[in-house]
Amino acid sequence: MTPLQIGWIDYSSEHRNKVMAVLDLLSDKGAVDELGTGMIRDGFGDIFFPGTSTIQTRAKYFFIVPYLMMKLEREKYSDHKKFLEELAEREINLIDTLVETNADGVIGARARKKLKRKPSSIYWNGLKTFEIFKHDHLSLENYAKAVVSLQKKQESAYSLGNEEGDAVDSEAAEYNSTFWQCLLPDSDWKDTLSMNLTSNEAIFLKEKIVKSQKSKDSLFSYLLQQNPEELHNINKFEEIGRLNLPSNIRADYTLAEQFSKFISGANIRYNVLLSNHENERAVQKWEEWKNSDFVKNEFAAFRYLDVLFRLKINNPLLRRFLEQWQRAVVSGDEQEIDELLVKREIELKSKDRAKLYNSKYYAYEEGTWLGAEKLQYRFPNSKILIEDIFSGMGDDYA
Repeated sequence: MTPLQIGWIDYSSEHRNKVMAVLDLLSDKGAVDELGTGMIRDGFGDIFFPGTSTIQTRAKYFFIVPYLMMKLEREKYSDHKKFLEELAEREINLIDTLVETNADGVIGARARKKLKRKPSSIYWNGLKTFEIFKHDHLSLENYAKAVVSLQKKQESAYSLGNEEGDAVDSEAAEYNSTFWQCLLPDSDWKDTLSMNLTSNEAIFLKEKIVKSQKSKDSLFSYLLQQNPEELHNINKFEEIGRLNLPSNIRADYTLAEQFSKFISGANIRYNVLLSNHENERAVQKWEEWKNSDFVKNEFAAFRYLDVLFRLKINNPLLRRFLEQWQRAVVSGDEQEIDELLVKREIELKSKDRAKLYNSKYYAYEEGTWLGAEKLQYRFPNSKILIEDIFSGMGDDYA
C-alpha cells in the first residue's frame, strides 16, 4: 500500500503555518485522534488553558518572540515578506545559543536551519490571548503588513516606539507601541539568553495570564495563583480535582474528567483491536476500564450531550458515535463495540486509510500505542509553562 502523501499549494506563509500546525499536532502522541473526538479534547483545552498548545515548549518564548519583533519594527523593510524572512532568520540564529545552554524545550534543536514551524507562529495565539500583542484580530502575516505600512507612511496616530537608546532604563518598563505591551529587554539580552525567565519576566507573564480578559477566569490563571509546591506534585489532569477549585472551574473540570473516563475505553479498545489482542497492556487496561466503578455506576447515565452543548459543538456524526458508543458498552457486547470502532474509523478516514479495516497494512509493533489513554487537555504542556513562571519568580509568588 502506497503511503499517503500530503501536499499543499504554497500561497503564503500564513497558509503554510496553518498546514504546519496540523502536521505538528499529528506528531504529538496525545493529539492522535483516530476516533474523531479531538474537537472535544481541544475545546476543553481552550477553556482550561487558553493561549497554549501542545507544541509550546517553554514560557521564555513569550518574550523571545516579541523581543525580536520589537527590534524589527525599528528597522526598515520594503515589504512584509522581507520582514518575516528576517524574523525567521533571527529565530533560527538563536537556536545555537539556546542549545549551548543545555536547556530543555529548545524549538529547532534538531532541525536547526531546516526548522519549518518557528516560535513566532507557535506562540502567536498566546501572545494575543495574554494581551502582550494588542490586536487579537491580526494574523502574524497581517501584523507584518501593518508594520511595513506604518513604516512607509512615516506618521500614524500611534508611535512605533522610541529609538532604542531613548526608550527606558528599567528592565521592568513596558513597551507600549502600536502593537505591543511587553517588557523591554536589555540591550545585550541575546548574549545572556537562556530558557529561564527573569524575575521581571515571570511576574509580568503571570500578571498577563491572570488579568487578561480571555484567560483571567481559566484553570491556567487559577493554578498560577496556587502554592507552587502543591502544584508540583500534580502530574495528571485527573489529579487537579483534589484542589479547591472555584465553582465555575469545578463544573467544567468535572464534565471534562467524566468525559475522559467515558471515552478512554474507546481508545483502549482501539489499541486492543489494532494489535489483534497482542498488546498485553491494552488488553489489561480494557479489563480494568470495563470493570471500573465509573463504567459500572456512572457510564450509562453520563450526559455526553452536556459536553457538546458546553463546547458548542454541532457535529451530527460525532453525536451519533457517542450515542452508539454508550449503547454498545451498556449492552456488554464486545463484538458490537468492535464493529462500531471499525465503522467509526472508516467514517472518518475511508476504508483505504482506516487502520483497523486494513490491519494487514498496519502490522502491530510491540509497545505501540496510538492516542492518549486518558485525555489531559494540555495540562502537561501548561504545567511546564507554569513551573517556568514559578521558577522565575523565586520567592515572589504572592
